[in-house]
Amino acid sequence: MNQPSAKKRRAPFECQRCNVCCQGRGGIFLENQEIAPAAALMDLSPEEFIGRHCRARDGRYEVLAGADGACGLMGPQGCRIHQAKPAICRRWPFFPSILANPSAFEDARQACPGIDPEVSHQDFVAYAREQGFNEETE
Repeated sequence: MNQPSAKKRRAPFECQRCNVCCQGRGGIFLENQEIAPAAALMDLSPEEFIGRHCRARDGRYEVLAGADGACGLMGPQGCRIHQAKPAICRRWPFFPSILANPSAFEDARQACPGIDPEVSHQDFVAYAREQGFNEETE
């Protein structure tokens, strides 16, 4: 007799490319070494990319936001540099504050459809550590 198959749980986080995390002004920075790969995805030279999409700030490049507050690198199909996205974007949702604080985790889980609605904070933190993130790393 066949046993019923167990429901396969999804990963604690799977990016849905919903762009919710791409809203809000400021705070998205590209390091110098991130400029060329991002520019190449948009068929621009690094100088053109910086001139159109960034402003120099504190030795790094801040991505400009659109009039609606969304990241200026968003296009009709989502992030135009997804394959070379900045470190802060690659880190989402494994920010130290979310890993250290169950309340912040709950807020993130409510906002982000990529976070498994059934995952516990403890399991989420364990998964983040498996991915190389922890409460101390930025």
